[in-house]
Amino acid sequence: MNTLAQFKQMQKEGWARFGPLEIITTPAAAQLVRHAGVKPGMRVLDVGCGTGVVAITAARSGAVVTGADLTPELLQRARQCANCGC
Repeated sequence: MNTLAQFKQMQKEGWARFGPLEIITTPAAAQLVRHAGVKPGMRVLDVGCGTGVVAITAARSGAVVTGADLTPELLQRARQCANCGC
């Protein structure tokens, strides 16, 4: 495995454990969305979206949001939260 592939794999494994910490990012997500000036109808790309806290916050403000992340477990959590309104 090359160095970049090893690095990506280590990051995926490390970030997969982030899920339980998402609650501490929720207050900052609202501040970030406000600071970025996200408005209804805007298209937003959240790169490194993790559990989707910022992406979901932006979507709730009316933006059309796409989230991308390296870690499948975090994307799965983001989809769950987007679908159930976590």
